[in-house]
Amino acid sequence: MSLPDTATATRRHTAPLVRDAVPADYPAIRDVIVAAYGQYGGLIDRAVFAAYLADLLDLEGHARHGRLLVAEADGRVSGFVAFYPDTSVQGFGWPPGWAGGRALAVHPDARGQGVARMLITVCEGLARDGGAPVFAFHTASFMTSAIALYDRLGYRRAPEFDFDMAGRYSRSAATPITSIAYLRTSSHTNLTHRTWSI
Repeated sequence: MSLPDTATATRRHTAPLVRDAVPADYPAIRDVIVAAYGQYGGLIDRAVFAAYLADLLDLEGHARHGRLLVAEADGRVSGFVAFYPDTSVQGFGWPPGWAGGRALAVHPDARGQGVARMLITVCEGLARDGGAPVFAFHTASFMTSAIALYDRLGYRRAPEFDFDMAGRYSRSAATPITSIAYLRTSSHTNLTHRTWSI
């Protein structure tokens, strides 16, 4: 007995999981970053945005000093973050020994599914695992949805670590853009798995 021609297979959606990225993931990660950050291209100086995006896309640089993580569901990369065990190597003024996150990105098609929260939760666990007293990161003043998320998650503002993105990424006299610092102190727990799902 055969199925009618009009029958279609129903696709089962699996819960997203977070895993370590491999070099074969790099094209998909770059696609996610470009899709996630592209909406901001018209909000700030073009030269600043181009340099900022190039910095985010430098996966080899992130991998040299950190750990690349992807969120994946149904075989597709939908989110990314770079975890830095010692975030001071980024040159953003963080104290040595603090852990940090960088380039958090969720593909627009996957927004509202808890992917960003999942990636942040895994980074917090890695920070605790590594004995870091603080998990810290920056976002930009024009990223209002990200700011709202970090506020909801209970992150503390740390304005003493804010910096001017325009000054960092452009030699021209662009209008200042605040890179906003957030942090959370770590409580020490053990998280040893290489793949997580929530």
